[in-house]
Amino acid sequence: MRSFEILPLLLIGCAVPAEYATVDQTPENDAYQAENGAAMTGESKPSTALATPLQAGMLEVVLLPDALEMGLDPADQDYDNFHLPHTVELTHAWSIGETEVTHAQWEAYMGYSVRGATDTIMADDNCLDCPVHSVSWHEAQAFGNAVSVASGLEPCFECDGNGPDIRCTPIVEPYECEGFRLPTEAEWEYAARGDESFTYPGSDDIDAIAYWEENSGDKSYPVGSLAPNGFGLYDMGGNIRERVYDAYEPYSGQDLIDPVAMPDLDAPTEVFSERGGSYACRRPEIRWNRRNLVWDYARDIHTGFRLARILD
Repeated sequence: MRSFEILPLLLIGCAVPAEYATVDQTPENDAYQAENGAAMTGESKPSTALATPLQAGMLEVVLLPDALEMGLDPADQDYDNFHLPHTVELTHAWSIGETEVTHAQWEAYMGYSVRGATDTIMADDNCLDCPVHSVSWHEAQAFGNAVSVASGLEPCFECDGNGPDIRCTPIVEPYECEGFRLPTEAEWEYAARGDESFTYPGSDDIDAIAYWEENSGDKSYPVGSLAPNGFGLYDMGGNIRERVYDAYEPYSGQDLIDPVAMPDLDAPTEVFSERGGSYACRRPEIRWNRRNLVWDYARDIHTGFRLARILD
């Protein structure tokens, strides 16, 4: 069993914004105080006190260097060249958000709301603790920058523009940046598996860990409402699909160290990977090793994200 620890990130406030409206409340500019030495030693399991929905604040789970078999078995019905089996090695201590980023957290850092920003009336428009959705890859990376600056950490991106029109370009490789960003696809899959052998992230019982097509009522729910996986991570399957750093490209089948498929941000159409499935997804898409794609121009009501960062 790999070692991990759940740590507080920042306490944030909430706001009641209108469509793309300015939100006055901002998070406290507290530097992140992680005792990395304590986090890197010993075996641990999540506290039962963390098995309830988070109402105010962001938490990150610290993980150690390790290796993972990515891809699908060739006998799997979804097997294709986008799922070629291979081994990846993650060589850094790193962290990933315990939950998906919520509307409340988004509005506190970004100063505008995406609730009510689509033509579709969403059941979660009044749910500040539900996962944020309808944000682009660039907006998600800009959110990581905002959390980095508020935490006294190096931003990973140079971003131009404002609000939903922002565009972000990496200024440092993802495994070399100390700030917050989208997890790479390899980081996400390692985290989702949770050092377990279940079909879904945390259980063979899909209803225990995920809101999906058959139990969601076609809506998302407050993050952390169901059971976590072995690393204490919530909603790694279902509730909302999650953006990752990588472009959606076929796997090479080669074993890799600290891999990332860098997106071509100058391409006419940007195609990114996404993971985890949403409240509207079928059973196969909820699995921890199942890939999907999202076009950046689509402000997908089913897609959100969580943050990650390198610790050493």
